[in-house]
Amino acid sequence: VRRFGLRGHESCTLEEVGQEIGLTRERVRQIQVEALKPLREILEKNGLSSDALFQ
Repeated sequence: VRRFGLRGHESCTLEEVGQEIGLTRERVRQIQVEALKPLREILEKNGLSSDALFQ
């Protein structure tokens, strides 16, 4: 939520998120990549690309 500025939060850097929850920015990045994989798969199953989210 914070990483992408959702639900009224300001968007934060990997570093800022990591500091808030006690993780390195690299670990936050790894978690982000893993969390986005299922979303990407859902989009692809429906004939969309992840680029469609930002248009």
